[in-house]
Amino acid sequence: MNTLLANGIDLVFHVAPLHYLPFIARSRLLKSKATLRVEGFSESHFRSKSKHLDSQRGFGDYIHLSTIGHPPILEAKLAAGFPHVCLSIQAGILNGTEFDLCRYNVAMSRQLRRNDKPGFAEGPANGRYYDDQQIPIARTDLEQQQLIQARNGEMLEVLVKPPLALPENTRVSVFSSEDREKAVSVLEQLGAEWTVSLANAPGYQARDHYSSACDQFIDMCLDDDSWKGNGLEFDRI
Repeated sequence: MNTLLANGIDLVFHVAPLHYLPFIARSRLLKSKATLRVEGFSESHFRSKSKHLDSQRGFGDYIHLSTIGHPPILEAKLAAGFPHVCLSIQAGILNGTEFDLCRYNVAMSRQLRRNDKPGFAEGPANGRYYDDQQIPIARTDLEQQQLIQARNGEMLEVLVKPPLALPENTRVSVFSSEDREKAVSVLEQLGAEWTVSLANAPGYQARDHYSSACDQFIDMCLDDDSWKGNGLEFDRI
């Protein structure tokens, strides 16, 4: 049993743009940016606002999960009308897998240990610094236990080394009936027997041009399993 399960955290979550679902469902894997770059995905595939920050801060080769299903990044993207999905994954999949926990947003945090600045203080409620990382994490079982208890239900990032194989009981949450139809179609065509559920997101309505761009991207991805994307990335639209 891992420290998440030991503290009653049964699920972890991964948020992604809806148009990335074909890549995820085809491989049945979550991968880090570093892995995707090695596989031939261009820089235009990644979020322009944050694609280099993970690496600069010492977190370049992680898969980013969350302990809550509606992290701020998802709320912001849905509010802007960008179609997104949230994968719900049984936390037991991490048994026997090394992972770190972080209470801070790795990409967005402005308080860093660099340029002679101390960054966040180390301690049970924050974790400690490892290697070249500029933000503290919890790595050992004791550190993770202390961090989970100190944060008392607050969101934590779950940082996993790639790849992460997705189990058959993975659930895909979508936030409109139109997005549900698209997600179901993708999974059926790729033979992924994951459950798709419609989750509540008050006020979410995909903007027409975002929805159209998403549809075109999905069609191209399904037509060619070697296709690496066309640079569709909602920070640039």
